[in-house]
Amino acid sequence: MREIIDEMRRMIAEPEGGALVTITKTKGSAYRREGAKMLCLKSGAMIGSISGGCLESDAYEVSLEVVERNEPQMVFYDTSAEEENVWGLGLGCNGSVEVLIEPMTWWRSKEGRSLFDQMMRRVDKGDRCAVVTLLVKDGERLTGFRRMIVDPDGKNTGTFGSPGLDFVVARRAQAIINDETVRPSRKVTIDVDFSPYEIFVDALLPPTRLLVVGGGHDAIPMVKFAREMNLVVTLVDSRPKFATHDRFPGADQIICAQPEEFAERVSLEGCPAVILMNHHYLKDRIILGQLLTSPLEVTYLGALGPRVRTDKLISDLREQGLTLVEEKVRAVRTPVGLDVGADSPEEIAVSILAELLAVKNRRNGLPLRERNKAIH
Repeated sequence: MREIIDEMRRMIAEPEGGALVTITKTKGSAYRREGAKMLCLKSGAMIGSISGGCLESDAYEVSLEVVERNEPQMVFYDTSAEEENVWGLGLGCNGSVEVLIEPMTWWRSKEGRSLFDQMMRRVDKGDRCAVVTLLVKDGERLTGFRRMIVDPDGKNTGTFGSPGLDFVVARRAQAIINDETVRPSRKVTIDVDFSPYEIFVDALLPPTRLLVVGGGHDAIPMVKFAREMNLVVTLVDSRPKFATHDRFPGADQIICAQPEEFAERVSLEGCPAVILMNHHYLKDRIILGQLLTSPLEVTYLGALGPRVRTDKLISDLREQGLTLVEEKVRAVRTPVGLDVGADSPEEIAVSILAELLAVKNRRNGLPLRERNKAIH
């Protein structure tokens, strides 16, 4: 998502061209879910994806027509057909995908730029929000866009032109983005004053922040892979020769700080994930003490090394008289990572990041073949 947002910033500043493709509805098996996006550039390049590669080329061809006519278009792909379909693909994926393909014109308008700026202020702060698009009224698809932003507290920015409609939409979007048990982006139908409306609630969830604490050799693939997963990565190390952008070119932020300065120099706002990999017992003990006594929550806390080492770290902290947050103590992942037989630094990074993803998404990390219900 961050790649899409960064490219949209650039495209909005251009005078013309380009299209945004967004999945608004899926049914059955689909590679990407509602809210997945792709940008179609004038150069022919595509940023992001809406499938595993089977729909992108056709969506791009449609985007050329959309930009030329300067009109959005809703496109429906049935991937369940075994025979060749209208674009010559027999995908057999047993599902369907509906996508909204829109020219960037609206986002370049005064209203669009204002909404984008408001949206970016929330995303940059790490706040959740939803961008709600009005698509259909009384069965008629609207040719012009009306959009609003809804915050988790139900406050809305923008209007659909009716206070009653705004109120109902804001309440519905609020409920959707606060439901963390499902992926929140979805198309829904609401009724206001005996008129049915179709709206698309596009939930924007801030990317997970990852604090990699320790700049050793094994941190290099960790930072690289995490950045490719669109995590916002901060590398923390006390050694100036290790805490450099030359060593970690993919890191969003690099902080050179002594272990005693960790809580003061490194922000724990926004529920980040943390991986301790200093390979230095005293440094890990000092930093772990600050993490386990902080009232701020973390999404994931992993400690490299055997379980006995981490147990000793925690025991030493108790003997120092520190009051640890017991829920955090129980949540420490040690040994860190999934049991995949990882050996090299690259394999270990994959193992740890896979576990982080499972914890963040409230999954158990089992093989999908053992899952007896839908993947998404």
